[in-house]
Amino acid sequence: MKNVVIAEFHVLKEHVETLEEGFRNSFSDTRAYSGCISIDAYLDETASTFIVVQDWESFEHYDAYLNWRIESGLFDFFDRILVGGRKGFRVRKLKKKDV
Repeated sequence: MKNVVIAEFHVLKEHVETLEEGFRNSFSDTRAYSGCISIDAYLDETASTFIVVQDWESFEHYDAYLNWRIESGLFDFFDRILVGGRKGFRVRKLKKKDV
């Protein structure tokens, strides 16, 4: 993995399936986006939290991708289905270190 992005989505319990369907419908576009190496989603059922693990050629590629998603209304969608709206979305960028 090159540049790992961990995205957390704390979803309202009644919208877990909504977000899962959203991922199913959008991940093919993500995988085709310039610089995306991989993307996978995991669900912590007890916390109603999706963890999305992504690998990107660079964080600049990821930032361009995220801006594209935001411009397409992503945060409006988050405001309806996440605990605290868009505040229920958290991103961590991790750079691999050879140790």
